[in-house]
Amino acid sequence: MIAPQSSSTLAGDNRSPSLPLLSPERDSSGLLGRRNGGSGQTSHQALLQDSFGYLVSKIVPGFFGLLSVPVFVRLIGIEEYGRLSLLLPVLMALAGAGAGWLQQGILRFHPATDHPDNTAIFFHRAVQVGTGYAVLVLSLLLLPLLGVLHYRPTVWLIAEIYCAVQLIYSVRLSGMQARLQPGKVVYNEILRSAASFFLPLLLVLAAGRKSFGLVLLGLACGYALPLAARRSTWRGFGHDFHEAGAVLLSLAAPARQTLGQLWRFGWAVGAWLMLCQALPVIDRSIIHRYAGYAPAGVYASLYELAVRSFSLFAFPVTLAAHPRIMRSWNLGDYAAARRTLRHAIQMQTLMFLPVEAAGIVFARPLTALITGTRSVSSTLLPLLMLGGFLWQIAMLAHKPLEIMQRTRTMLAGMLTVALCEFAGNYLLVPRFGMTSAVYVFVFGALVYLAFVAMCGKLPQERRDCLSAPSLDATCSC
Repeated sequence: MIAPQSSSTLAGDNRSPSLPLLSPERDSSGLLGRRNGGSGQTSHQALLQDSFGYLVSKIVPGFFGLLSVPVFVRLIGIEEYGRLSLLLPVLMALAGAGAGWLQQGILRFHPATDHPDNTAIFFHRAVQVGTGYAVLVLSLLLLPLLGVLHYRPTVWLIAEIYCAVQLIYSVRLSGMQARLQPGKVVYNEILRSAASFFLPLLLVLAAGRKSFGLVLLGLACGYALPLAARRSTWRGFGHDFHEAGAVLLSLAAPARQTLGQLWRFGWAVGAWLMLCQALPVIDRSIIHRYAGYAPAGVYASLYELAVRSFSLFAFPVTLAAHPRIMRSWNLGDYAAARRTLRHAIQMQTLMFLPVEAAGIVFARPLTALITGTRSVSSTLLPLLMLGGFLWQIAMLAHKPLEIMQRTRTMLAGMLTVALCEFAGNYLLVPRFGMTSAVYVFVFGALVYLAFVAMCGKLPQERRDCLSAPSLDATCSC
């Protein structure tokens, strides 16, 4: 299940200090030039090169992601797939909230690898400790939630495992992205996606039961496999979690200051991600309430195909642009940050046009192939693809808010979208069916784009509170 992904911020809302980052005068090693692609390479060329690297990391995951929709529908049936499509976004929303504040803090504040002091060491320790506590808190929050939903104890255990491994994996992947290591991202994503396709398939066939719980267990194992392949990941995680209490009790520890900074910047991002990942739950749960699991499964399967088909090409641009935008701004190259943002939006728009055209032409056979019925309107797939494109653009359009650390503004925007989608679906789905949910999905993306356009104008010069000179500076923009 894929929902819109990203991070955010509210000017004047986030009054937290900034982490120590490289300033332009401290860039004696020429880091900025190397990170922007080296001599003779324009920012546009560098963005294209990194986007291609991340595209490679998405080709195999995208292939398995698209293939998994019809295969899993046939494997466990449309009703069981409907049950999975309702539970999985909930788990993803919780895992997104648990990992989101760390993910976006890493992408926003990750120090340079050749930083002259021990900032990188303290930063790494803070991330490890934060990951350990996030897993612990998330596991405790899941217990009453799963109890209210009346799932079997085995589903409880599988859900706990799934959320924990997805959280850890997401944080590790963000670290690779922040260090501009698309090769490692490619390896981990290929391994995860292949395992997340074949392991659920093998578990269901071996058990001989059409159960969504077995699919969920296979997905959890898919996230765990890349982590298990790195022994140092588990060894380091266990060591740092064991020492977490000592680190946090040491008031003078820079790691504690860094962890506090990540939390102050990222808590609203975590809540934003939770709402963002929960958006599919709203429409699917209302469709289920008024029409049952089978229609919810039909809608979810088309949603998966539509969003994944475009994000396969577009999201690598976001992955490549995000760290470059943040690094350029932190190093004082404001023009490069704006230029990268503009180029990324242009690239995604050019990618969307042929994909949408193909979706319109092949909408009917694709809809019949995925859902197994010809009674579903062929207009749903192109509209869902349009909504997916608008959300991808929104993930770039709100980068100015991220730069200005206005996370609470982004949270307010996403809360507005969630309320609009809930009201729209609640009022329209009972009268017009699941077709209205598609229009509400597109409308929600337009609402968010309008919101960030009004609130997220990037200043021409970086304000003093954005320059990140020390941990003691405060932002009161």
